[in-house]
Amino acid sequence: MPADRPRRQPAPGAGRQPAPVPRRWPALGVRARAAGAALIASALAFAVATPLVGHIVRVRLEHAALEQGWAAIADLEARVRAGAGGGEFQNYSYAVLAQDGRWLRSANLEDPRDTDPALGLPTLSPDQYGTDSPHMLGTDLVTVRYPNGRAPHYRLPTAGPRTYRFLRKLTEPVSAARLAQLPPNGPRADPANLPDQQLLLYVLIDPLTGDETAATLTRVLAYDVAPATSLFVALIAWLATGLALRPVESIRRQMDAVRGGAFHERVPVPRARDGIHRLARTTNDTLDRLQHALDEQRRLVADASHELRSPLAALRSSLEVPLAHPAAADWPTVVRGALTDAERLQDLADDLLLLARAERDTDRPGDTAGAGAGAGAGAVDTVDLHDLIAEQLAERQYGGRQLTYESELDEAMLTGREMLPARLVRNLLDNAARHADGRVAVTLAVADGWARLTVEDDGPGIPAADRERVFERFVRLDDARDRHTGGAGLGLALVRTIAHSLGGTAAAEPPGRLPGARLVVRLPTANSS
Repeated sequence: MPADRPRRQPAPGAGRQPAPVPRRWPALGVRARAAGAALIASALAFAVATPLVGHIVRVRLEHAALEQGWAAIADLEARVRAGAGGGEFQNYSYAVLAQDGRWLRSANLEDPRDTDPALGLPTLSPDQYGTDSPHMLGTDLVTVRYPNGRAPHYRLPTAGPRTYRFLRKLTEPVSAARLAQLPPNGPRADPANLPDQQLLLYVLIDPLTGDETAATLTRVLAYDVAPATSLFVALIAWLATGLALRPVESIRRQMDAVRGGAFHERVPVPRARDGIHRLARTTNDTLDRLQHALDEQRRLVADASHELRSPLAALRSSLEVPLAHPAAADWPTVVRGALTDAERLQDLADDLLLLARAERDTDRPGDTAGAGAGAGAGAVDTVDLHDLIAEQLAERQYGGRQLTYESELDEAMLTGREMLPARLVRNLLDNAARHADGRVAVTLAVADGWARLTVEDDGPGIPAADRERVFERFVRLDDARDRHTGGAGLGLALVRTIAHSLGGTAAAEPPGRLPGARLVVRLPTANSS
């Protein structure tokens, strides 16, 4: 309708839909989301692991280079003391300094003192030399920081300032004869003219291997391994999710068959005890309840139709015959008979309506409790079950069959409206009065928050095989087949349905103090809710 159109327009800023980007992710399938999540997780893992692995490899290689430096400086000291020379010293980067700081010999190291004296390798003060010097005890680690563009080795990177590490060793005194066997390489001091003295040895801890290896490994991980591995993990997640969702697809196909009316079908239950197993079990339980509800609905319709046909047929025949012979008809009698049939139809319709309402509240026991509560005050109605039973027993003392009613009633308060408990009591008393020979006993006891209502009679009783069946709809036992005296078979069905809607139970038990039927209803009291 045109009047409805303005109400469909949302107010500015109200009910605003989320941005398109967040909505695209939920719109993807489960497999696509699993593959995407695996791809992102793998990429993030490599983003964190790649620099970490590079750092670990660099540290390990630097440690290995340090160990090699220890071995190299020990070998260099042995060769210097032995007077060895030539190319045997070219295996590592080193420098041999005289006691006055001059370089006697070096390999793979540059002496920067000519251009920047501040970059010279640190020497010892004169009082630090001697056989009792602390430096004679071992080798120490020295760090020298080089500025941009400078490095102790031409192959080392010099893009920025960097600190280089050297192992330093003070040798024992070397004789002049041994020093003479150390020919200088380049513009160095002449070892042949030096007196006996201690020499200072420096060996460079080369960082080049660690840097190059770490850079190469980081580049391979970041540009080769990470993309390929992430795509492989995403593919595995896609395939694994598809395999995991196969039982769900089987459940979907089976539910599609159920949608076509095959309520007897059940979905397959996987053997794995996981969420899909529980989903299948829950789905089958739901289908069981749906099938039971559908069967009950069909049976109710069939039974109600069958029950309505007889009074309608009787009503029709009671009217057709007088109409065929109007002169001979006793019209007041005809009208009274039609009114009686109409009353039976009305009672049956009322029972069916009340049964439907009570069954609606069966799964919600607390709904009836506040049904009569005031809208503004929020109060909850209560029913005095003791007074309600006493009133109905007092009414039955007058008129109808002359029966003896015995009662033992405790005080019991129920939560809810009076209509349902009153109908429950009336049906129990009607059933007992219908089958009793002369006595009906009513007992109301309260214990542990429950009211136990027991109605007994001295009639023929209920066979043990039928004590559960009597609570079904339209069920009448053999001696209650007459429709005028036995009713429509809804009385006890209403009793159990009302009891369930109030949060209680109803059952038929073996005879007690009277030999006939014994019906017991348990209801929660108001102080137990």
